[in-house]
Amino acid sequence: MLVQTKTIKKVTESGSKRHIDNVVIEKTSHIYLNDVLIATLSHTSQNEKELGVGYLFALNKLGFVIESVTYEDGMIRIKASEEVTAAIHHQSTIKPNAGDIFQLTAYFQEAALLYKKTAVTESAALGKGNTLLYSAEDMTQMNAFYKVIGAFLINKNHAMTGYSLLVSACITAEMMAIIIRCGVSLVITRTAPTHQALNMAGEHGVSIVGFARGRKYNWYY
Repeated sequence: MLVQTKTIKKVTESGSKRHIDNVVIEKTSHIYLNDVLIATLSHTSQNEKELGVGYLFALNKLGFVIESVTYEDGMIRIKASEEVTAAIHHQSTIKPNAGDIFQLTAYFQEAALLYKKTAVTESAALGKGNTLLYSAEDMTQMNAFYKVIGAFLINKNHAMTGYSLLVSACITAEMMAIIIRCGVSLVITRTAPTHQALNMAGEHGVSIVGFARGRKYNWYY
């Protein structure tokens, strides 16, 4: 179950009325790498295995190859070689294709089902060309980000060069440090990058698109 309904009172200048609201349900999971407890995270009730894998990749605890991952009784158990991944440098930044950007952002908005129910979650997705491949939502941008990284790594065993990452919130330096290890070539956000994140992207050949809403966006080059 992702949400719980609750009766609230909606108040406006003209008065108040009873209203049924959807409230996000939080849950807690414990993440194990090779039977060692690494962390405990609070998150929404979906994509638990993907969350665990993406979180460990973000911590630089594992590489692109995952041997196995299971989820049961609040425990995410991952088997993988413990290795450190280095930043990936692209020789040149790609020029975004407007048609692809417009199509990806439309699919991205359509996929935000939990946000449409609650208006409080953040989203992330991975795409290639004009096709959205993996998407996820959670209470925080980083959790949603971990989930799409994990979804990719569970299904693939290589870097994300040539793929596009979509996020709903600001691109921070913390997020960019993970992005450049993933090998993502293009990052698309509904908002904008920080100055530090933009500098890091430039140093590693990652193209950034901001304020991608409807049929318009800003390209930072």
